[in-house]
Amino acid sequence: MWFRRALVGAALVGAALAPTLSHATGRASYGLNLRAVVPVTCSVRFQPNGNLLPQGTVFNLGSFLEYCNSPSGYRLVVNYTPGTLRGATVQADNDRVVLDGSGQTVLTQSTGARRRMRNLQIIPGESGFDTDRLTLDILVN
Repeated sequence: MWFRRALVGAALVGAALAPTLSHATGRASYGLNLRAVVPVTCSVRFQPNGNLLPQGTVFNLGSFLEYCNSPSGYRLVVNYTPGTLRGATVQADNDRVVLDGSGQTVLTQSTGARRRMRNLQIIPGESGFDTDRLTLDILVN
């Protein structure tokens, strides 16, 4: 029994050293080329909080998961109906932007891949909420 184990062990050691010994004598060479392609994937997933009661002048809309694996970065864009929400402030944690009524504005930019959960808030302007549309999109740089 021990003889079979010793023979199997010697065979395994010999097999493991064979490519090294052959390579060292110059009789054979081995190579391996490995290539992986990872597609760029970006997403924003919004989770409303279900309670639109203001805290002072601030409305907590909910939270969102921002994910993008682009090595060149991305922009997080707020889209809304053009001509509306003029003067409203949209805030995601420490990033904030005052909307000018154009229908689209960049809330934040990233110079690389990122994944984070953030809270979304809005402070209405003088015209209040004059649209029911507000979306977040990720645009790859």
